[in-house]
Amino acid sequence: MLRVLLENHLLQRLQRVARHRFMPALVGCLAFGLTVSMTVPVTSALIPAVLLSPRHWRSIALQAAFGSALGATLLVLLFHHLGWAQLHAQFPAMLDSAAWQRVIAWTVEYGVIALFAIAALPLPQTPALIFFAITEPSVAQIFLTVLLGKLIKYFLLAMLAALFPARFRAFLDVIEPAEGAEGRTARRGWS
Repeated sequence: MLRVLLENHLLQRLQRVARHRFMPALVGCLAFGLTVSMTVPVTSALIPAVLLSPRHWRSIALQAAFGSALGATLLVLLFHHLGWAQLHAQFPAMLDSAAWQRVIAWTVEYGVIALFAIAALPLPQTPALIFFAITEPSVAQIFLTVLLGKLIKYFLLAMLAALFPARFRAFLDVIEPAEGAEGRTARRGWS
């Protein structure tokens, strides 16, 4: 339910500033906040922003990638400061999740190349960030790796949304509670 409220709030904020020149900067700030909070995917801000301001899709993608990379780097530093015991207490399901285990295995085997691929693909990046936080993190290396991966991912998504807006129009729909569904919501177009 929190995610639904956040996505609706994001959409309302983006609609208010759609015609302003600072839209890309706002998306960059939102990408930073969404990455650090780990609540809503950055694409929940990126795609609606591109649909609302398609002429600026390049700068929106660039700002989103920068904000997301900065947020990921901050998470690595925070996770490093917390240590393994506190991380496991905060994320107890991570040892049971197949997706987390797969991402951690890739990160152990391939290092920053895996982090780059994870940043560019629709995979959970938090396990890789945790792995790099447990090791001695190179802040510049992590920032640049995530930035390059996110640039590829967000430029591709933004370009597709700008070129084929009809395919992505559902991202502009407000999420409404489903009729008769207890605690569930009807997701119309959101990730």
